[in-house]
Amino acid sequence: MPYLLSLLPILLLVVLSLTRGVKVAVLVGAIFTTVLFFYWGASVAHFLAAMGASLLTTINILMIVLGATFLYNIMSRNGLINQITHSLDQLHPSKELRFFLLAIGLTAFFEGVAGFGTPGAIVPLILIALGFDAVLSVAVVLLFDGLFAIFGAVGTPLLTGLQVPLGLSDAAIRDIAWMAAGINVLVGLLILWLVFRMVTRSHGDLQHRRQVLLLYLFIALPFLLLAWLAAELATVLAALTMLGLSVLYLRQKNLKINLKPWLPYALLAVMLLLPKLSPLLRSWLGWELAFENMFGTSIRAAIRPLASPLLPFAAVGLGVAMLYRSKSLYLAEPLKKMLAVFAVLFPSIAIAQLMIHSGVTQPSMVRYISEMLSGLGPVYVVFAPFVGIMGAFITGSTTISNVVFGASQLETAAVLGLNPNVLLTLQLSGAGLGNAICLFNIIAAASVANIQNYKAILAANMLPTLLAGALAGAFGWLALTLF
Repeated sequence: MPYLLSLLPILLLVVLSLTRGVKVAVLVGAIFTTVLFFYWGASVAHFLAAMGASLLTTINILMIVLGATFLYNIMSRNGLINQITHSLDQLHPSKELRFFLLAIGLTAFFEGVAGFGTPGAIVPLILIALGFDAVLSVAVVLLFDGLFAIFGAVGTPLLTGLQVPLGLSDAAIRDIAWMAAGINVLVGLLILWLVFRMVTRSHGDLQHRRQVLLLYLFIALPFLLLAWLAAELATVLAALTMLGLSVLYLRQKNLKINLKPWLPYALLAVMLLLPKLSPLLRSWLGWELAFENMFGTSIRAAIRPLASPLLPFAAVGLGVAMLYRSKSLYLAEPLKKMLAVFAVLFPSIAIAQLMIHSGVTQPSMVRYISEMLSGLGPVYVVFAPFVGIMGAFITGSTTISNVVFGASQLETAAVLGLNPNVLLTLQLSGAGLGNAICLFNIIAAASVANIQNYKAILAANMLPTLLAGALAGAFGWLALTLF
């Protein structure tokens, strides 16, 4: 009975999100999960602590929404967004090629630089400014982001999510990184084909599929190589390699690209990357406001306000406002949007926190789900990526999905006599892919893009994510025979 009940919050979220909309789904899901939380034997104190943790997580995400919206509004009001849309006109006359170049290259770049939902807050706005549908732009960016989120910001999901909590050796991490990159590069071909279909339905037949495939190889091959050599920097360096090779490949005669409107985003990228490369700066910005043993429980919550992308977003936005002598900071819209997002985001995060912290008198709902899936026996390997996907869907983070389910994957490998590195690879791959359907990412990215219909994005990405997970599982099965 507990196994079935533990699945119900997730099933309820998915079904209601697709049929009644995300707003209804998260509110009903939060109420239902609260009832289950107390049925699980948790106390009022644990409930209050879980709500406190949910609030801090919500604030973390809202800071990104506020910063991204503020910067975009300032740039738009001063004509920079319009200049960006035309700056690549001379690179190639095809909007289609420019769409895929930015959707893949910029998404990977900002994922590698900052992670933390940053690509969804930046890239869709640029694609929309090119003239593409808003829902399509957000959905495509989240799908491509799922391919590169396995390493997140300088390897965080791999190192903080797997190596540190599981005590894995450097050799094991290198194997996991390389296999996960290989699986996602191959799965990316399926994602690319499905995105072709999505773009065709929205904007008509594509004329440059082969060239887009070549652009994909410009990032896929370096990504695979760098995953073995330096996984922490694989995403950033592969993205830069792709952007550079693409310009050389696509450029027309007498090419002149106006880079001036891109300078705010370039400065933003530098500000986001610097703390990752400087231990001293990272230590200073890593100041943490922590709440230990909240309400007398073992639940801990923390927030790192200085490490949030909000500060770089705000600094660059203020710089643009001063440089262009903006008459206003146009804060009304970002603040209004942030409040609207809170009403949907907080209950969705509360569901995750309640499921994770329900294990007071018995195993948590998350643990029951993990145990149920591990009971599948050797065929479990095919379903292993879906544990990672589910983790990202529940927690909103590749890293936290790995932290929550990595130990379970390792234990299952030992019980079933399977190669642990392969199962952890599938966990990492699935956790990355899950970003495409994670409600936190969808809500945050959609709100920045002025989309109210969250359901449309979830519906667009659900099947591609499930198919990608199945293909990853099949490659995992093949990997077991080879390793």
